[in-house]
Amino acid sequence: MKSIRLNNNKSTLPGKFLYTLAVVCIYLLGRNVPLPWIVSATENSVDSLFAYTASILGTDAGQGSIFSLGISPYVTSMIIIQLLFALFRKPGIIISKVFMRRITLIITLFLAVIQSFSLLGQLTLREDAFPYMWQTAAATVITLIGGTFVIIFLSECITENGLAGTSALILVNILTTFMHNLLSYFNEPQWTDITDETVIFYGVLPAVYVVFIVFSTVLFEQSEFRIPVYRVMINNNLADENYIAIKLNPSGTMSVMFAMTFFMLPGYFVGALIKIWQEQPVLVAIQNVFNLNNYVGIAIYLMIVVLLNYSFSFIMLNPSELSKQFMEGGDCIAGLRPGKETLKYIKKCIRFCLVPSSIMQCVIVGIPLFIKAANGSDSKIFQMPITVIILTGILLKVFEEIRVIRNFRDYKAFL
Repeated sequence: MKSIRLNNNKSTLPGKFLYTLAVVCIYLLGRNVPLPWIVSATENSVDSLFAYTASILGTDAGQGSIFSLGISPYVTSMIIIQLLFALFRKPGIIISKVFMRRITLIITLFLAVIQSFSLLGQLTLREDAFPYMWQTAAATVITLIGGTFVIIFLSECITENGLAGTSALILVNILTTFMHNLLSYFNEPQWTDITDETVIFYGVLPAVYVVFIVFSTVLFEQSEFRIPVYRVMINNNLADENYIAIKLNPSGTMSVMFAMTFFMLPGYFVGALIKIWQEQPVLVAIQNVFNLNNYVGIAIYLMIVVLLNYSFSFIMLNPSELSKQFMEGGDCIAGLRPGKETLKYIKKCIRFCLVPSSIMQCVIVGIPLFIKAANGSDSKIFQMPITVIILTGILLKVFEEIRVIRNFRDYKAFL
């Protein structure tokens, strides 16, 4: 018993936390190491697509650093792979993790090339760094791509030995941008002459809205819809507690976060094409559409949020696999036959949870964006809802991971 107590007192949390902190410091250092042949970088507008992306995945041309691409290409490729395999994978076919990783890295490289060429247009390069300017441009592209793969390596190190994995780096990006935007917001013109009206409309109301966002996100993340299940192999009072739990927000905040990566892809492709065919009216029009400053761009973004919410929910819950497990194990849902009838019911329950979660996300994110587009305001307060909802979702996942590690510590002596 003495050895059990000693083992239970050995927590892995401090070590994981310190390891994550060390990797995050390396990441922050890389974000502040500029490319030596860059004279200046275009400062991103707070309303631009790059500014929103920077708050999530670390893409930032303003610093012109080796990590300016961020982890965006890797995250985007992972989402594309998951969606493609979920849609086109044949039943019964098992795909190895090695193959998945290889395809993911290939797509990451392709996206990083496109994104780096698009980013190149925002950088002013020194003419005397290399004999020819194309060599300077090539060195910039290669360095940016290399920086992305270094970030991938850092995220994998955190996944293996630290806390939160890739989300730890995304969390750092969001916190950095959130604090920067918050300080910039209080330096805006409306705060030069502080009155009661200023405090209410620009202080109290935004704060109440932020609290509402946090409360709604936590409520939908922690609430669940339960489907009672009868287990044929359990014949005691525990059988009454068996159920399938479906969160009211099945995909979490993934749809809001990753919708930005899909929304920015056309901008990167068009930006690269404009470098070849300059001032093409069609390309310029497409680039203007995929912008969160106009109603069309906002509507497209919200549609992507809904579609990703639907897709991620069915990928994560996998109703077909659940129905198959019921048939193989002899278990069933009350009043339903195993097979197609059970599958249809599970899909119906998932859709039932998807409707309120999609409405919640679109309302929380969409209302500030539409108000901003209507009055043409440059205030950074309208960017806050996206940041807050993603930040809350990531923190909930981190807390859940910590809880799992603590629970595992309690049982480790018996394993």
